[in-house]
Amino acid sequence: MNGRRCRCGPFNVDVVPKGLLQPFMLRLLTERPMHGFEIMEQIFEKTDGMWRPGPAAVYPSLVQMEHSGYIEAVNRETKSEKTRKQYKITEKGKEAIKEYDKMSGNIAENMHQFTRFLKRF
Repeated sequence: MNGRRCRCGPFNVDVVPKGLLQPFMLRLLTERPMHGFEIMEQIFEKTDGMWRPGPAAVYPSLVQMEHSGYIEAVNRETKSEKTRKQYKITEKGKEAIKEYDKMSGNIAENMHQFTRFLKRF
């Protein structure tokens, strides 16, 4: 397995379905405010090294979620020459996570059914 993909025989299969980054990021921000690099590291840690989203995915997602009102910048941390924004989840973001939780069971069940279908052949 390499990052988001699993080499399954001659096939490369995505291990992490598309669309999970923002809900995962929001869930992390329910724990405490974080900056982008911290979010990347937490995802890697919490998925036991299975998923390490890069800056090209994380930072645009932060901008989009801030623009949509799901998160807000709470402070800026200056380390050496770089300034890092920390983000926290808003009430709107918490509501989005509740909605996602209602639907995530369906996603898991659909993936399970699809896997069972593939094994029948």
